[in-house]
Amino acid sequence: MPTMKAAVLTGVGEVEIQDIPVPELGPREVLVKIGAASICSWEQRTYIGKQKPGFPFLGGHENAGEVVAVAPDVTTVSVGDRVTLGPTQCGTCRACLRGEDKGCVEHFQYFSLKGGELGPGGFLEYKVHREDGCFPVGDAPFELACLAEPLSCAVHGVRLMGMKAGDTAVVFGAGPMGLLNAMVLQFEGVDVTLVDMEPERLDYAAHHGIHKTLLSSGDAVEAILEAYPGGVDGVVTAIGSKSVNEQGLKVLQPRGTLCLFASAHPVEPLELDPNWVHNTEVRIIGAVSADIQDHKRATDMIAAGDIDLTPIMEKTFPLSDAKAAFDYLSAKPSYRVALIP
Repeated sequence: MPTMKAAVLTGVGEVEIQDIPVPELGPREVLVKIGAASICSWEQRTYIGKQKPGFPFLGGHENAGEVVAVAPDVTTVSVGDRVTLGPTQCGTCRACLRGEDKGCVEHFQYFSLKGGELGPGGFLEYKVHREDGCFPVGDAPFELACLAEPLSCAVHGVRLMGMKAGDTAVVFGAGPMGLLNAMVLQFEGVDVTLVDMEPERLDYAAHHGIHKTLLSSGDAVEAILEAYPGGVDGVVTAIGSKSVNEQGLKVLQPRGTLCLFASAHPVEPLELDPNWVHNTEVRIIGAVSADIQDHKRATDMIAAGDIDLTPIMEKTFPLSDAKAAFDYLSAKPSYRVALIP
């Protein structure tokens, strides 16, 4: 049986390059030679022990590559296609029929490891994926195409918020996901300001096309309301912080929407005045991952060059240097880092 290299997390701070079997193709499946696999904050938190999915753990759900083999019943992709890898669906459950396939049990494909442990399975040389989760990305470089998944999360959140051209918004947090949210909102014609406490990150965002930034000393409410009298239509909290969430509520206009985009570690409950919610008709929503339509739109944006993701991809490492990549991410605040098999 042919084998391939995989970067497996075997414990906190531990990564091993292992030889594992190349999976055989099942119905509607394709074999993709991975061109780039970006490391998500989920996998980085697992590496440092802040989040515990269990070990061994084969991460990697931000992938792009080339189709090198297809099952006999595959009709939508062909050998040689350059694709991003995204969610799949059964097509018949309630979630799928409502166009909310993120709730489908087949939405997120897992890779079985020795002993039955699971992981998204993208930090390797070849990945088997269902054809309905493969999205053509044209000639985009793989190290940018693999960012279709995080971009789709921002597309998903903005869509759920109902943001449109002419609306106003603030995004708290100028890390990779905050920057992506600001990019998508700005692309949609929203008047958006990116807020952060780190001047270097705001300078970086401004240098890479974000029109409005705001340096916060810890409480940005007064400055935001000065810039947007009466408040904004939408707030994205790309930092998992009780203080940030509370500030987001304070700067919302009536009927505005607060999107809790980032997970919090540790969790701090958010207190709400139900009468205030009742009287202002504000909405508080969560956004995590994406529906298929969001991943397709993100991939199409990358393929068409509608959005420049070069500011998001900070550095690449060979797959064989996966531990160095995780150490790099863990040493300082970073944007995305990709493993190149």
